[in-house]
Amino acid sequence: MGWDGMGWDCSISVPERNNWVTAIDIHNNMDRPRGPGLPVNPTARRLRPPNRKGIHMRWRQSALVAIATMLAACGPALADTILHLDDTETVMAHPDELVAILRAEASGASAAIAQQTVNNAMAAALARARQVAGVTAATQGYTAWQATQPQRWQASQTLTLRSHDGPALLTLVGALQQKALAIAELSWQLSREASRAARDQAMRDALSALRGRAEEAAGLLGLRFEAFQRVSIAMPQPGPILPRAMMAMAAAAPTPPSAQAEDIPVSATVDADVVLVAK
Repeated sequence: MGWDGMGWDCSISVPERNNWVTAIDIHNNMDRPRGPGLPVNPTARRLRPPNRKGIHMRWRQSALVAIATMLAACGPALADTILHLDDTETVMAHPDELVAILRAEASGASAAIAQQTVNNAMAAALARARQVAGVTAATQGYTAWQATQPQRWQASQTLTLRSHDGPALLTLVGALQQKALAIAELSWQLSREASRAARDQAMRDALSALRGRAEEAAGLLGLRFEAFQRVSIAMPQPGPILPRAMMAMAAAAPTPPSAQAEDIPVSATVDADVVLVAK
């Protein structure tokens, strides 16, 4: 295609049955005079194909072949399959921390009397807890209110004790029971470090199982695993294990309460979109 001084010259070649032979030379009326008295361009020529309809048909066929080739090149992207999978795996972890929650409660004719009684009981409990190695103590939830039947004031404060040494903590709890502190909860739990380790293991197991399921599904579908497109992981915090016999033994007399540790289930759920492609 080009400008020869008289007009645009566009040439396009289309295939004959065996080779490329037909040339269509389209001139912008170059064989006509450009004005009064101007001669016809002697170099201008127009090639007329012997069968214009046949050439157009072959041209359309060539265009369709080109389009088909382009679509074939895009085939793998169009053939991608997105498969949604999820998997939950659970590991059993042995609890390593015993937690005891106790309350100091008192009542009196006035708020001052009730609260002073609670203050004295809590101070004595904290002093006793500090004597036990490996026990951490924290006070929480101080409340006071007036009861109407009968007209008396009530006061209460919570004490939380934690230790990796279960027998030592149970002995301390028994001693505090004798000082009129009431047990609100006694449970074995996973420490922060143990909980994180168990949740990480559950996550690894869930991811590995999900990858295996993706490979298996791809094989059944005659495809190939390519990648994870989107992945979400949920790892709920494991809850405490309450000793079954705790309440009955807490109500029994001077012996300390018992708390038998049981393994705690720790789970992780993986949800993902998997990309499968043709082999």
